[in-house]
Amino acid sequence: MKIRLLFVFTLFSLTSISCFYGVARIGSTEWVDESFEITEERKKFKNATDFRNPPVYSKADIIAKWGEPSKSGNDVVCDYIAYRDGFEWTIIGAMVWIIPIPLLILPTGFDYIRIYFKEEKSVGLTKAHYAETHALGYGCGDNSCGFIRGQTSDYRSRRRKPTVCMVE
Repeated sequence: MKIRLLFVFTLFSLTSISCFYGVARIGSTEWVDESFEITEERKKFKNATDFRNPPVYSKADIIAKWGEPSKSGNDVVCDYIAYRDGFEWTIIGAMVWIIPIPLLILPTGFDYIRIYFKEEKSVGLTKAHYAETHALGYGCGDNSCGFIRGQTSDYRSRRRKPTVCMVE
């Protein structure tokens, strides 16, 4: 009896830290970096050594180092060029405590590195990052526990842009 009680107490304390029991969809979101340096290697960049005064690039500078972009376009406020960076994946899986169990993995498009320009100067880039977008189950986070159902983030928060490119 004591061993069973110890087991239940240990299991409860481990799972109450941060856990999720249920099914979730993991999809592509965009990560924004507004201070970056491009490298000679195509589609590779690093954090700016001086984040207060990051280097500024023109489209010609980036095309000279990385070659022709996969696509280019005009957003409401900024222009961008995009380089294809592999497939975009959607993963549907079960989660038990902190252990993910993939059930279905599907390619759903392409990931792109987008470099944004305002007045012909680089202002930031976006790169694919994966996070949960929908969930159904029971989870415990930092301060609370409860049932989770439906969308965990909306499309606008998953498709981000640099701050200066936001519609004013």
